Amino acid sequence: MLPITRFYSRRVLYALCVAVALRAPFARAQPGRENPAQTPPKPSTVTVVSKPAAPSNPLAAKARSLYFTSDVLKSAEAFEAAVKTSSKDWTLWVEGALAWAESGRPEKAVSWYRRACALNDQAELRASLGWALLRVGDPAAADAEFTRALGINPDSAWALLGAGRVKLALDKPREAADILQAAARAAPGQSMAPYFLGSAYDKLGDESAAAEAYKLAVGADSYFHEGRGILIRAYLRQRRYNEAWKQLQRLLEGDPGSKLAQALMAKVRPMITNTPEPPAPTQPGPTGPADATELLGGRMPVLRVGVSSTAMGKPRPRLSASFRGNNPWQVLEPKSGRVLFSAGAGESWTLRIVAASKKKKKSRTRLELRSHEGQVVAIASDAILIKPLDMASSLITIEDDPAQVPRAFRGELEFALFGRPRTIRITNIIGLEDYTHGVVSAEMPVRAPLEALKAQAVIARTHAYFIKTMTRRHKKDGYDLCDGQHCQVYGGLHSETPRTRSVVIDTRDRVAFFKGKPAHVIYSSHCGGMTQSGADIGWGNVPYWKGMSDSATPVALPASPLELRMLLSDWPSGYDRPSSQVHPSHARWTRAVSAKELSEKLNRKYKIGQLRGLRVVRRSPAGHVTSLLIIGSKRNKKLTDEMAIRGVAAAGSLRSTYFVFDVEYRKEFPPGRTSAKGKKISAPIPVLVPETFVFRGGGWGHAVGLCQSGAMGRAEAGIDYASIVKAYFAGVEIGTLKY
Repeated sequence: MLPITRFYSRRVLYALCVAVALRAPFARAQPGRENPAQTPPKPSTVTVVSKPAAPSNPLAAKARSLYFTSDVLKSAEAFEAAVKTSSKDWTLWVEGALAWAESGRPEKAVSWYRRACALNDQAELRASLGWALLRVGDPAAADAEFTRALGINPDSAWALLGAGRVKLALDKPREAADILQAAARAAPGQSMAPYFLGSAYDKLGDESAAAEAYKLAVGADSYFHEGRGILIRAYLRQRRYNEAWKQLQRLLEGDPGSKLAQALMAKVRPMITNTPEPPAPTQPGPTGPADATELLGGRMPVLRVGVSSTAMGKPRPRLSASFRGNNPWQVLEPKSGRVLFSAGAGESWTLRIVAASKKKKKSRTRLELRSHEGQVVAIASDAILIKPLDMASSLITIEDDPAQVPRAFRGELEFALFGRPRTIRITNIIGLEDYTHGVVSAEMPVRAPLEALKAQAVIARTHAYFIKTMTRRHKKDGYDLCDGQHCQVYGGLHSETPRTRSVVIDTRDRVAFFKGKPAHVIYSSHCGGMTQSGADIGWGNVPYWKGMSDSATPVALPASPLELRMLLSDWPSGYDRPSSQVHPSHARWTRAVSAKELSEKLNRKYKIGQLRGLRVVRRSPAGHVTSLLIIGSKRNKKLTDEMAIRGVAAAGSLRSTYFVFDVEYRKEFPPGRTSAKGKKISAPIPVLVPETFVFRGGGWGHAVGLCQSGAMGRAEAGIDYASIVKAYFAGVEIGTLKY
C-alpha cells in the first residue's frame, strides 16, 4: 500500500470538536501508561509499492532533491516539469501528488493520483486515490475507488480501512463496522481500525463498545492527548465522571492552556463521586537513604543543580518552600558560612519571601525561615544554605514540590532570592556520582539491559560534566544545570534504584572524551531509525555528531517523498525497533489535530489570525522538518527551532520533527456575486478550508547523538557499553576523571 497518512471521519471530528488519530497498541495497555510489547510487534500493515529505481531523468532528480532542500511547493513545480519528459513513469505522478498535497493543492493531488492509476492499476494506488478524494470532501467518488481497489485485492488492509472510513463519511455505520472488523482481521497491527470502529459504534448507539475502543487507542500513546477529548465525551455520555476526570487531568498536563479542557473540568468537578487521592510519595522515608552519600570535597566535581526548573531550564517562580530533614541540619549564610540556626530531625520548616516595606527607605526584600508553629527562627538578606550535620546518611525533602510528589535530595540545598520580581530559587549542591545516581533511571527504564544502563550512566555523567565545565549554560540562573529535559532529567533520591546504583558504581568516574577533552554527548529517546547530524539542523559541525543508520545493516537516507513515506509507514528495521524494551508509539506515531484547536494554540503565541495551512520549507537529509511555514490570514510565521516546530500540535507537542502530514478539508460556499439590482450573476464556488491536520512521524526527541532505544537494542544484541557509546559518537573514547 502507498504510505499515505491515515485520516479520520470529518463529520465525526467536526461534531466532537476534537480531532483524533490513534495508533492501536501492540500490547495490552492501561490508560495513561505505555507498556512495551513483550515480544516485537508485527510490522505496520501499510504495504508500500516497490522502491523506485534510481532516476535517469535529471528533472526528476531535481524535484526529489528540492523536496528536502527547499519549499515543498518548488518540489511540486519541479515534478510538473519532470512528468513532461517522463509521463509514463507512474512513480513521478505519485511523488508529485504527495508534493502537491503538502503544498496545499489537494485537488491537483487528486488529478495526479488519477494519472498514476491509469498507468498502474493496483489496489494500493486506487486506495490512495480514494483517500485523496476523501480529503477534498468527495466521499461518493472515494467509495467507488475503494470498491475498485477491493475488487483488485480483497485483502488489502489499506483499501479495507479506507472503505470502512468512507462508509462512516456516508453515514452508513453498520456497513462501516463490518468492513472495519475485516480490516482489523487483515491487519492486526493497523492502528486506525480500532478508532474507526469506535466511531461506528458511536453512530450505532453502542456507547460502551465505543468507549472501550477509544480507551484502548488512547492507552497506546501517552502523548496522544487529542484522543482523550473523544474518550472524555464517551465517558460523560455514560456518566462515568471519575474516569472522565482522570482523562481531563492528563489532557491538561499535555496542554495547560486548553480552554476546552478547563471548561470541561469546571463542569465535571461537581459530578465526581469521590475525589481521587494524590499519589503517595514513593521516595524513602525519614530514616534516610540506604546507601551513603558521597561526601563533598576532594577531586570529585561538585554540581549546582536547579530544582523544579521550567521547560526551558529556568528557576520556577515560587514565593515559599517547605522542607524537612531526616537528620539534624544547620542553616548557614552561603557567602560567609555563618550559622544562623540549627534544627532537629523530622521537623518541618517553611521559607517565605517578605517584601520590602514601602514606608521604610532602607527596607529590603528578605527571606524568613519559620517553624511548623509559625515562629520566625532565622532571617537572611538573599540566601540560606541547608547543610546536614551527617552528610553521608542525610537527605532533605522538599514537601511542596510543583510535581505534587515530595522529592528527597542528597547533599545540600540552597534557597536564594532570584529575578525581578523576587522569587525563590532552589539549588541542590551535590557530587557528580550522587547526581548520576539520580539521573540514570529517570532517563532510561530501570528494566533496560545492564550494558545500556551503563552506557546511559557514562553519557549522563559526561553530559553533566561538559555542561559544568564547557558550556556553563545556566550561569545566569545561578546553577550549573537544571533538573529537567533542557539538560537531563534528575530526580534526586526518588530516581535511585538498587539496579541503577550498581550500574553507576560499576562505571564510576568513566566519561567520554574526544581528543583529550570531555565530549558533548547528547542523546534522545528514539531516533526513528536513523540519527541526524548536528550540522544538518543548525546545531554546529561537531565532528562526532554524525547522522547514521541505527542498524547493523545500514539503511539509506530517503531520496524522495515516496521513500520518506515508506520509511515512516513501517517499523525501523534496526536496533531501535519495537521490542520488550521499546514501546511501538516511540518508534512510529500518529497525531490528528483539528484546524480549530490548532489555530487557537498558534494564535496564543504567534497571532496569525485564521489558520490557512502549514508548509514544509526545508528538511534535513534524514527527513526531519527543519523549517515550517505557518500560513495565517493576518500573518505568516516561519519556525526553524526544533522545539517550536514540535510545539505546533494542539495538545502538548509532537514527539519529534521526523514527520509528514496531510490535511483534510471541508467545502465552504461563499455567497455568489450579485448585480447592483440584487440579481445573481454567478453561482458560489466552493472553497476548501482546512479542517484536520494529520501528522505521521517517527522517533522521540531530536535524534542527534545516542539513541536510547537503539542502545537498548544493541545491549540485547550483546554489545558492551563502551562500544555502544562509541557507535553513536565516532572518534570518542571512554576515559576516567580519576577522583
